[in-house]
Amino acid sequence: MRVFGFLAFLLLFGGVTAHAEYPKPALDAYGALPQISSAEISPDGTKVAAIANIGNSTRAIIVEIGVGVKTQIGVEKAKARGIGFYDNDHIILRASETTSTFGVRNDYEYSGAFAINLETMDINQLLIRTRDLYPAQSGLGKIAGRGQKPGDVLMPAFTGGLGAEPDLDLMVAKLGSSRARRYMRGTSDTMDWFVGDGGRVLARERYKNRTNEYRVQWRTGDKWTDIYEAESDSPDLRLLGVAVDESGLIFIEDEGEGEVLMKLASDGTISGPIIPDRNRDIDRYYTDNGRKVLGVRYAGLVPDYAFLDPALQDSYDKMIAQLPNATIKMDSWSDDRSKVLYSVFDPALGDVWLVHSREDDGLSLIANSRPDIPIEAVGFMMSIEYKSTDDLTIQAIVTAPPDYDPATSGPMPTLVMPHGGPASYDRFDFNWRAQYFANRGYLVVQPNFRGSSGFGREFQRAGDGEWGNAMQDDITEGVKALAAAGMVDLDRVCIAGASYGGYAALAGAVFTPDLYQCVIAIAPVSDLNMMLNDEKQARGRDHWVVGYWEGLIADGDARRAKLRAISPANFAENVTAPVLLLHGNDDTVVPISQSTKMRRALRSAGKSVELVKLKGEDHWLSSAETRLQTLQEMDRFIATHLPLDE
Repeated sequence: MRVFGFLAFLLLFGGVTAHAEYPKPALDAYGALPQISSAEISPDGTKVAAIANIGNSTRAIIVEIGVGVKTQIGVEKAKARGIGFYDNDHIILRASETTSTFGVRNDYEYSGAFAINLETMDINQLLIRTRDLYPAQSGLGKIAGRGQKPGDVLMPAFTGGLGAEPDLDLMVAKLGSSRARRYMRGTSDTMDWFVGDGGRVLARERYKNRTNEYRVQWRTGDKWTDIYEAESDSPDLRLLGVAVDESGLIFIEDEGEGEVLMKLASDGTISGPIIPDRNRDIDRYYTDNGRKVLGVRYAGLVPDYAFLDPALQDSYDKMIAQLPNATIKMDSWSDDRSKVLYSVFDPALGDVWLVHSREDDGLSLIANSRPDIPIEAVGFMMSIEYKSTDDLTIQAIVTAPPDYDPATSGPMPTLVMPHGGPASYDRFDFNWRAQYFANRGYLVVQPNFRGSSGFGREFQRAGDGEWGNAMQDDITEGVKALAAAGMVDLDRVCIAGASYGGYAALAGAVFTPDLYQCVIAIAPVSDLNMMLNDEKQARGRDHWVVGYWEGLIADGDARRAKLRAISPANFAENVTAPVLLLHGNDDTVVPISQSTKMRRALRSAGKSVELVKLKGEDHWLSSAETRLQTLQEMDRFIATHLPLDE
């Protein structure tokens, strides 16, 4: 193993030193939702709209820059997902709730958008009273662009009744009304709409699951023309938005070592890359309110950016110069680009939201997302590299107590935390679970195993068909490598993960039972055959999402026997460590039946198992109450089975 993180840590977080005595904030400070979970700066750059979480209360707030909170609106009745400005006087709040509809097999996450007039405080849920809306859909709050008149919002929506395949039409809603009308008719295989200035419809994306036909169509006058066609197991292009000059669409193309932005022109020609190749994956893309692509954020342990808009690039460059030790995430900007909103994790500032003024290079503090966690309590973070069983290099984030000294601390009780996805990755940022347990005295290891995004398409594809096998080896080898380096006490290791990370925790329990003293799985998959059957019933056997999961889990060879061999519920007799299962009973991504099946298997095998059902919780721990409950249960369980005073 090569431990390079100590040098990287000093470069990234140079102001931080180990603390001989450090504060230990209450568990509630970590388990609470961040005080600000979403924000956007206004078009004129004078204020910020944000979703604020204070205790068990969620509010939409308006912060006047340099002054403070000006407006608060309670939004407790739904799960707030995002917020943004339509113009200086109107915000649009996106929210969801778990619901069911008669005639639909499974619960689903119903979503919507609420327009709020900041002068009158009138609130309207867009589209909700529109005729012929399909009664069960989860993307109702999506916005494709602006219409022809002020206050017009163009929104894709499924139309039609149950029992038939709905069409995805483009609707036009008005800020002050809950009704809308059809702006342009779609088809049952329409996936997305692309709109230009003045409400001009430019293009649409289509995919037929039954025939695997993928098409992109450009609209000229009243005629649709196919500008891209392919036969593919899933949508062939990763379309992001519209070119700045509206001459085509922008998409991401895999270049092997990394990803680049390419342009599909209105005549079907492809050109690019339109931003120089960085040999890195693209983690996020940035668009204006008309979905015109302005730049990208590259994946990595610390993010980096490239912009087509020179003013945004200038702001980011100035931020890096001011805060060289920070993880900086650009959020939004004023129309004239003079003010830019950032989310920042910095050792000298904490987890904060800042507005950067390009004119004087000044910074304005909007909010601290973790006001009850002082800088001195933040864990010592480092990155490590090690080799897996087949010599593949794996990177991981390690978070240690604030007083950790690499030279003298010695082997420590350890919590291994594999991430979800699995197409996701861990980076230098504030992770509430990792920070809590590091603050309490544990070493926390977050391995970026093969199949993780962020390290190149080849690395991600190396995880296809390796659930429970090489992906699990990557986690195991990280623990062993850190133990060999004198950092991990092999007699005191627990594993805890959520979603895919929950599967990995259970796989660790059944396939490497001697390695872990306790196991925590949050919303885990335990039976892969059951998971795929649920997907087939919900979407149809020929849906591309089913093929995606079959490829990811089994590299296309999804025979029952193969999936059974990597399903933890079938090997409960191997488990030696106590197991804690936590699962939201409103989870629409991984049904709670996955946890109840694992509990049943463990009980039948005479093993120690607890299942905590999180009332009203979804897959993402969206509720303040149940998120706190999750951390409390984890703390209780780990303190019992991995006590620090041994």
